[in-house]
Amino acid sequence: MKSKKTVLTAGRDEVAGIEKEVAILLSDMVGYSRKTADMRPSEIKDFMLLYHRNLKNIVHSVCGKEQRIESSAGDGAVALISRQAGQGKDQMCGQALNVALEMVYAMEKGTISETRIGLFAGDVIEAVLDGKTMRFGASFSVASRLEELCGYFGVKILMDREMAFWQTEHARYLTCIGKVTPKNFLHPIHIFSVYKPGIHKVPVDVNKNKLMGFIENKNRAIELFCGNVLQGIQPNFPLARQKLLDTQDLFIDLTGRKDLPTERILEYIGNHPSPEEDFRLVGMKISEPVGQHLGVRLLNLSSEFLKAMNEAMYQTLVVDTAWERKFKLVWRKKSEPIIRVNDQPDGVYFIDVGSVGIFDEKGVQINTLKAGDVFGEMAYFSKKGVRSATVKALSDLVLRRISGEDLKTLPVIRKIFKKIAQKREK
Repeated sequence: MKSKKTVLTAGRDEVAGIEKEVAILLSDMVGYSRKTADMRPSEIKDFMLLYHRNLKNIVHSVCGKEQRIESSAGDGAVALISRQAGQGKDQMCGQALNVALEMVYAMEKGTISETRIGLFAGDVIEAVLDGKTMRFGASFSVASRLEELCGYFGVKILMDREMAFWQTEHARYLTCIGKVTPKNFLHPIHIFSVYKPGIHKVPVDVNKNKLMGFIENKNRAIELFCGNVLQGIQPNFPLARQKLLDTQDLFIDLTGRKDLPTERILEYIGNHPSPEEDFRLVGMKISEPVGQHLGVRLLNLSSEFLKAMNEAMYQTLVVDTAWERKFKLVWRKKSEPIIRVNDQPDGVYFIDVGSVGIFDEKGVQINTLKAGDVFGEMAYFSKKGVRSATVKALSDLVLRRISGEDLKTLPVIRKIFKKIAQKREK
């Protein structure tokens, strides 16, 4: 058990402090302002006292009556769970997760209001100043950010890798969510949650084998997404995306709905189809707002799109962005052919990253297209109805393809491509 004395200086006073290794549970009620907006002060008092009393009862039922949980900023609460004599770190971290799980079960029963929970294993210093116990340490900031990220990923519990590593009782239910660098943080956090029956929309009577299959696939998909330096695995967005799509299908089969954390990673890949330069070091950089959606990015990146549009088209595409999902990600390696002359058309392509060469029937390069350019539209607006040229990758590529069938359902996009094709024919 890690515990040592240090000295804190506050003005002229020296305060003896004790450094402790703890498991921090930091929670925050969801929608506190909305829930209390129409309450009188006395009603807010009764509402919050009952909430904190129920939290205390949960902590005591798991950890014993000696363990404290304290209110923080009214609707928040924090518990520091220390290693007791004879305990291992696994027991300390296990207790923290057990408290969090009991809180989630209480939410499902309606005993406590919906609450986000961040769990972090780290060090704090406790000191008594003017008779009041004060606690210091960067660990609180990390636990707080984990709690906040619960909202973004749509989960009740998030924990860091250290907390997850020491779990035993619930280890098989641990699910990796991703590697993120929160706003104002210098280092990334590997974040995990727990998918158990009765947690995160998983039915109580779920098929356990199918649940284990989902967790295994999800963890593998996130490893492909983040990479694993120790195992020599580099981030592979194409494989990660396919694995995530398969994983999403498994979750829908289990629950009848999508898994939001999986959807968040798919959204990220959609907006960043190639790892950013510092991705291997920092993972996802999450701040608000998260970033432009694909539709606006396509419009902003492509001069061809913009030149072929009028004001009405722009307003339609920006206000209603459902069309953007019709553009599917495609990755190609350098020198790989994308389309071949005289082939039947398989869609229209938008270049997100990289460049392509356009070659005539004799194999002579006649043009080069780069990020933001469109190709493949000619076959849909010509009499022959076949590919008029061969297109090859001049570099590794990230493309977005819309199929001919989907193009028929989007008259505004079809008009844009038709204008581009007419311009090229001149």
